[in-house]
Amino acid sequence: MTEGFFVPMFRRVPPSPVRFWFASGLLLPGTVTLALATVDVHAVAGSVPWPVHLVWIWALCSVLALPLVRLHEMEHRRAGDVARDGCDCAHRSDGHAAPPAASLRERALASDSPGASSGGRSDRGRATSVRLLSRVPAPGCARRILATVALVVTVVALVPLWWAPVSPAVGPGNPRFMEFSPYGFALGATAVALALCLFAVSPTAFRGSRRSWAAGAGAGLVLGAAAVALSILVTVLLPLDATTAPSDEGDHDLGTGLPATVDGLGWRWSTPDGGPVLEVAPAHTGVLVRSAGGVALLDGGTGEERWHYRRSGEQAVDMQTSPGADNVMLTYPARDIDGSHVQRLVVLDADTGQEIGEYRSPSTAEPGKYQYQGDLAPLVHRDVLTTLRSEEGRTTVAGYVPGTGRERWTYEPMGDCSRRGQDITRHEIVVLLECDMDIMTGERGGRGSVRTLHGLVPSTGTWLWHTDVNMSSPSDEVWVHTSDDGHLFAFAWASEDGSDSGNVLFGRNGEVVARDLPGFGGPTGHEGTWNFTTDGYLTWDEDGGSGTYTWRGLDGGERTASAERTPASEDERKERIRPVPLEDSLVTAVPRATKGESETVTLTVRPWAEGEEPVEDSAATKVHITLEPASGDVPEDQMESWVSLHGIRDGVVLARPGSSEVVGIV
Repeated sequence: MTEGFFVPMFRRVPPSPVRFWFASGLLLPGTVTLALATVDVHAVAGSVPWPVHLVWIWALCSVLALPLVRLHEMEHRRAGDVARDGCDCAHRSDGHAAPPAASLRERALASDSPGASSGGRSDRGRATSVRLLSRVPAPGCARRILATVALVVTVVALVPLWWAPVSPAVGPGNPRFMEFSPYGFALGATAVALALCLFAVSPTAFRGSRRSWAAGAGAGLVLGAAAVALSILVTVLLPLDATTAPSDEGDHDLGTGLPATVDGLGWRWSTPDGGPVLEVAPAHTGVLVRSAGGVALLDGGTGEERWHYRRSGEQAVDMQTSPGADNVMLTYPARDIDGSHVQRLVVLDADTGQEIGEYRSPSTAEPGKYQYQGDLAPLVHRDVLTTLRSEEGRTTVAGYVPGTGRERWTYEPMGDCSRRGQDITRHEIVVLLECDMDIMTGERGGRGSVRTLHGLVPSTGTWLWHTDVNMSSPSDEVWVHTSDDGHLFAFAWASEDGSDSGNVLFGRNGEVVARDLPGFGGPTGHEGTWNFTTDGYLTWDEDGGSGTYTWRGLDGGERTASAERTPASEDERKERIRPVPLEDSLVTAVPRATKGESETVTLTVRPWAEGEEPVEDSAATKVHITLEPASGDVPEDQMESWVSLHGIRDGVVLARPGSSEVVGIV
């Protein structure tokens, strides 16, 4: 046999300071990336995946094992030097040349064989010296074991860490990971494992010129840092398309700056990709328009895009504005670290488009679609999200840190309570609960016997106020709604047969502003969108085939405008489009079906009538708007036909699902 059969291939790899320092340079960005991802994931989830633990444990073991392997190699070399010195002395005393080093082990084994002849004193000394070398295992044996274990650990750890980033996403659009951590795990663990494998298979070499040190370490450092930077660019930066606008220092109460009246088409805006408009909402300086990719703010007077926020390949499934439209929150389906469903909540300043934060939804959120009257609510206080939850029949209100989804505070009402409604104003959280006891007197009754409104501080969950509300029957329908400007909220109820109803308008800290307002509930009734502000509210009185809108001011003033009845849709459901009350007129809309794919919506601008005297119908201005269809498919949850009409600064905007256009009337 030859020595090459026993010694592994990497035993014959010559020491190289470049290789050693390359692995050292690669180890630095890999360790930093893996450590940052570990800290980030642990802060969010409270734990990290098991392959990450495996990589860290093996890295620690390698750091401890490599010096031992190095000592073993040095011991083997020292034993070999001793044996060769003994052989040299013995051969010189016999007058023979020293044997080649390569045959020392063979000679040592041959001297122990049964048929070996015993030589003189010099042969016995030579055999004894060579045995010193034969007792020390080959230097490649320990390194081979270390390299084999390193390879196994690398495969076992990297396969699950890379599985989540490379596996296809499932959901609307192309859901991406909430953060860079899954890629950080995969890249960091790969760099660390590669460096440890290089350390294991390559003999350590500290000697060499400083130039070789710098070349090796620099190459490893640049390669690792470039891989991480390229991944961040591809997965985080490039998918984001966002612009901002300068801040508007004007009045930040929603509804200010509306024109006194409008008279014609002012502008048109189309989605960049020709896809459908999914949702619109008024803002201080214009209108927010949600399409599949994200949101854009359009100027109310010109239709020019002030700013936009879009994520390439991802689909924004919902948009909500905070009370008063200070902020806007987009919801994107995303993937968690393990590939499970989670929601990406992006909060933006509604006026400038500046990103306030990118958060993950609490675990109570539904993965499919954000629900405004359900689990979550965007708050004017930007550092907390709230959710109502029910555990073992008890309802509690919890506030979550948006960045991590961890619970910040919990409000637990006294008694056995269940939720009936929730909303928010610019100053507080309002929750309607049904409880079995009066929290002030402690008197208990049957479950649901006491209905109480609670006001909470959004940032801390501190109790501010409460008030009991009385209705004709515990089975009455109830509603809690916030005003358009975000300063007031309304509590309303109605009996099952509609024979009895009531309402209360609350201000800050539970102050009662008005009670039992006639016709309150909006022109579409309780099932529609309520239309009220701190100045007044709009009512609808139907009379045969037509009806009358009335703007009732909280100061007692009234203005009226007649309107025709909205025709029923194909499914016989009557769709009443929310009108827009302006200072001098009322704007209503009626969709008119056409033979082609496009659709015409007729806007009617009617002057207000003061007092009892009606306004002639000839004084109304009609504007016919044709909306072009979108090139993409409308999501199923938006298939129901509706027309969105909103009053904004300097105009009125019109939109409809299935169309790619938003139209401004000025």
